Amino acid sequence: MKFKIETWIDNKILRTTSEEIKLTEISKYAKIWEEMVKYIKNPKNWWAWIAGPQIWINKRIICISLMKNNDDENYKTIYMINPEIVELSWNIVIGDEWCLSVPWFVWEVDRYYRAKVNYLDWKWKKIWMVLEWFPARVFQHESDHLEWILFVDKAKNTEEVKSKK
Repeated sequence: MKFKIETWIDNKILRTTSEEIKLTEISKYAKIWEEMVKYIKNPKNWWAWIAGPQIWINKRIICISLMKNNDDENYKTIYMINPEIVELSWNIVIGDEWCLSVPWFVWEVDRYYRAKVNYLDWKWKKIWMVLEWFPARVFQHESDHLEWILFVDKAKNTEEVKSKK
């Protein structure tokens, strides 16, 4: 399966709140999970991360890699169903972000340093974890997609984007 990544700021699917996945729907998304992981692990895709809306699925699914940084080659990639942020740290870190849905742009975005999250895995098991720094940033970025928020909405110095709306 080859994904068509949904792009740009005024894209309807990217600007719609995603729906929760129900237990009865889980098998429907098993193949998509495999394809999302393959896509992310392919270095030609820049170790990107994906949320459902980016591939025209208006459901609460994301797939992220738990990398320490962009150079980390020993990382685990996980698929999250109905992910939630339970708690955020008080400290905020500014960092560069980019997105497959807003190609060719990199902007600084404030993100919380630590995020306590929960999600369901593909076996419908509830998982709790604490993410810090880079994985926390990636999780926040991808979970924003589920709430119709793009990173440009939170980015600093985006006059260039505002002029193109």
